Amino acid sequence: MQRRMRGERLGGTQEGAISAVLLLHHQSGPLRALRQALHTLAVRTREAQTCEEASRLLAESDPPELLFTDTQLPDGNWADVVCLAEKGSAPVNVIVVSRLVDVRLYIEALQAGAFDFIAPPFEPSELAHVVRCAAGNIASRRKTAARAAPSHNSAQMVLPAA
Repeated sequence: MQRRMRGERLGGTQEGAISAVLLLHHQSGPLRALRQALHTLAVRTREAQTCEEASRLLAESDPPELLFTDTQLPDGNWADVVCLAEKGSAPVNVIVVSRLVDVRLYIEALQAGAFDFIAPPFEPSELAHVVRCAAGNIASRRKTAARAAPSHNSAQMVLPAA
């Protein structure tokens, strides 16, 4: 296993690098510390406060690769966010952020389709590992989805013989 070297940046344009992360939260709580930790890793963040806002961002032609969500939101919860991500314009990995370590919630989140579950404090090396794994996974999933999607140019017209 490779460890993050001091000063290594996770943002950028190389394959598997994250171009955008969505932070979905109603109250700043642990996501404020998470935002600061992600910025330290040179990961660009966008923010939303409701499932409705997140739904709009996930429907864009270039949605964020990762979505860190609070467990409770004004118009839903982490499970609703996992469902929204599954309906987005491209695959998105959801990482549930809880204020406390809760093993039952951790298991429930992973079984429901979340990529991971984290709780503060956010150790830079551990957060870098989660982001790196999620980035590699989402790059692979998006490539697979792109190959599986029918291309408008790939259909050939067959003309009847004269």
